[in-house]
Amino acid sequence: MKILITGGASGIAYEVGESLAKKGHFVYLTTHTKEQCALLIKKIEKVSNLSCFCLDITKEEDRKKILDLNLDVLINHAGIGIGGSIIEMKVEDIRMNYEVNVFSTIEMLKLAYHDFKRRNVAGKLFVTSSLAGIIPIPLLGSYCATKSSLTTFVMTLRQELYLINSPITVSLIEPGAYRTGFNQVMIDNKEQYLDRNGVFYRKRVAWTKFQNFLFFLVEKRSNQSIVRKVVRQVEKKKPKLHIKAPFFQSLGAKLFALFFR
Repeated sequence: MKILITGGASGIAYEVGESLAKKGHFVYLTTHTKEQCALLIKKIEKVSNLSCFCLDITKEEDRKKILDLNLDVLINHAGIGIGGSIIEMKVEDIRMNYEVNVFSTIEMLKLAYHDFKRRNVAGKLFVTSSLAGIIPIPLLGSYCATKSSLTTFVMTLRQELYLINSPITVSLIEPGAYRTGFNQVMIDNKEQYLDRNGVFYRKRVAWTKFQNFLFFLVEKRSNQSIVRKVVRQVEKKKPKLHIKAPFFQSLGAKLFALFFR
């Protein structure tokens, strides 16, 4: 199969791509910047079946690059995390978080779907959401809300494709907390999105220390529990809707949704 993974510079997306390439599939890993791509090219030079190029999912001309690749699978992993208090953040910053994580992701899904349909391919669409879409996290609410929106969109799309007996499938990848560095960047960047005259800005240092400590306790050191599940579902003819890991975090998310929502 030909597979494209957005946001593939490192972490879960890179490891999924590497695993699929080693199993004989051809994988395109895309990055947001040329600098990321240059580093990734050096990283993958000894791995066959892996290729890298820049693709900014917010740009139409970049999204259209996938139309020349004859893909069988799209894994849309690209996303950003913007921290900060909802009451103090500027709406344009929340809007930017939605633009990348939700609207541009939907644009990618629509483009890939119509490409699969045009080529009569039973393609597979995967979208990386997060267990954070189920469990709201204070000062990370903008990110959590985008992931919750993605989950609802993809679940609805799955039902719509079922109604028309489409051979094209769509699935959700819902990782918990893994030590990829993404959470730390999101926690640390919230300062620039807080109102400097607000209550949360004055308490930012204490909150940052607490959140970093909390994630240090709960984050899984290895990404393999989610990587193995994603690779297994990509190779299936009919992937399941939800791909969640690690087990105890996904169980905790279910219990939270059951008792506290």
